[in-house]
Amino acid sequence: MSQDDQNQHSPEVTQEDILQRAAIDKSTRLPVLFFFTSAAAWLLVATLLGLISSTKLVAPGFLGIEWLNYGRSQPAFLNALLYGWAFQAGFGVMIWLMARLCRSELKNPITLVVAGHFWNLGVTLGVGGILAGLGTPMKWLEFPSFAWPILLISYSLIVVWLVVMFTARRRGHVFISQWYVLAACFTFPWLYLTANLFLNVMKKSGVAGPAIASWYANNILFLWLVPVGLASSYFIIPKIVGKPIHSYQLATLAFWGLVGLAPWTGAQDLVGGPIPALIPAFAGTAQVLLLIPVIAVAFNHYLTVRGQHGLVELSPSLRFTFFGSIGYVVVSVMAAGLSFMTVARYTAFSYTQDAVAMTGIYMFFTMTMFGAIYFIVPRVTGCEWLSGARIRFHFWGSAYACIAMCVLLLAAGFSHGAAIDEWEKDLQSAIIFSRGYLIGRIMIWLFLAAANFVFLIHLALMVMNRGRLAGTPTLIHQPHEDQAEPVIITEGIKA
Repeated sequence: MSQDDQNQHSPEVTQEDILQRAAIDKSTRLPVLFFFTSAAAWLLVATLLGLISSTKLVAPGFLGIEWLNYGRSQPAFLNALLYGWAFQAGFGVMIWLMARLCRSELKNPITLVVAGHFWNLGVTLGVGGILAGLGTPMKWLEFPSFAWPILLISYSLIVVWLVVMFTARRRGHVFISQWYVLAACFTFPWLYLTANLFLNVMKKSGVAGPAIASWYANNILFLWLVPVGLASSYFIIPKIVGKPIHSYQLATLAFWGLVGLAPWTGAQDLVGGPIPALIPAFAGTAQVLLLIPVIAVAFNHYLTVRGQHGLVELSPSLRFTFFGSIGYVVVSVMAAGLSFMTVARYTAFSYTQDAVAMTGIYMFFTMTMFGAIYFIVPRVTGCEWLSGARIRFHFWGSAYACIAMCVLLLAAGFSHGAAIDEWEKDLQSAIIFSRGYLIGRIMIWLFLAAANFVFLIHLALMVMNRGRLAGTPTLIHQPHEDQAEPVIITEGIKA
């Protein structure tokens, strides 16, 4: 069976189905809106920190505040973006998807909100600790050691109810989106607990420390962000298009390929480092093999939308999600390409790793989450988005910014790395080679800040029930007559 309520055309949906969906959406309203608004607020904070850190890199005297120097503002930005924005947006999407696909009302919304407050407390303490100079040097594990137990416990309190909901579901087909949600539920505690036990409890350092941190950072991308993003896209794309996923066999292959190969990656960015050469070589091989499930997902999404690509021009949910699917391919190809020794000699100790991180978190995950939020929020609030023009501005501002960010960071990384590779040049000369690209990045952050500010205001108005209370769904453009009915049926509140 490959067809569920996410893939049905509206005429096949009964009044009982509509009432059941409305009851499910109402039950998830409080935690979903809490996580979405918290995530959007942290996204704006992360954007401002990213702007500050980018400016500090080329103008160290900017603002003149010690705790906002580049060494603190850059990790604070990355961690605020990951744990503040990405995880909380993911929580909201996971809760809503699991409730919808299990056809089960959420019984414990207050518990989830309380756990969400503790998560925000942990992120606040972590980001504040980094800015106060208490952070660690390990990538995406920079939070002080007192913050990680709070995050781990609050995460467990959130996802345990998703597992309970899944076990209490109506017996029948388990949809591919549920597979990915469950994978994300279990992988983060394993990754986070393992990394923190070794680094913060057992105090592993030296060669072992960077290897563990690299393994953690890569697998947070491919074993948490990717599953949550694909869970959303496997729901949104068939829903808007109005037909089932093209191939469940391809979807199954992609899932097990990701779960089987991703844990072996993570050390490929340590090529040429002071560790046994076999470790990064093995990790790089696994990273290249990960392109197989990536290609399977790309073909599945493309073939599902085939013949109805015009809907991408109209549907906010589909446009953001489809762009995010392209980002998934781009970040996977980048991670695989940078694992080769011939490439790594020009990219080690450069900005290319920042390019991979921004492509994964923003071009793929963030754009996919935007698509999910534009789809979910009208259903839990009962009103439509106010303005297609605002959505259009948000999309183009985000799309152009993340593409330009990726290109500039890659160019800066290769320029910087090539200069370092020349023995007669000192480090200061190498930095000058990439200065022009880094100045361009500052301009990009300004556009991204504007786009995210518009999104936050638009979302806040929806949460306050200031959206349009009736009428057709808010689309990016007005549809032609032959496109109007399909997209209105699939994008509307009752879908």
